Amino acid sequence: MFLIDTLIIFVVGSLVFAPITGYIAASHGRSFWRWFGLGIVLPFFSVFVALFVAVRTQLAEKKEAGDLPKPPVAD
Repeated sequence: MFLIDTLIIFVVGSLVFAPITGYIAASHGRSFWRWFGLGIVLPFFSVFVALFVAVRTQLAEKKEAGDLPKPPVAD
């Protein structure tokens, strides 16, 4: 019975988190289907990975454009 419950939780998690992961990735210029597949394989963990990659990409773009404030220099 425990195995069936665990399997149901995994399948429901995949159906919920895979599209969310794909949407996060696609909205930041990544492949929807590749991240959707990752969301199927790692349903709970993949959302956090996609958010990390999206934030890292945004920070890199801001740094490249020079939009980040410079840290204060101690005299």
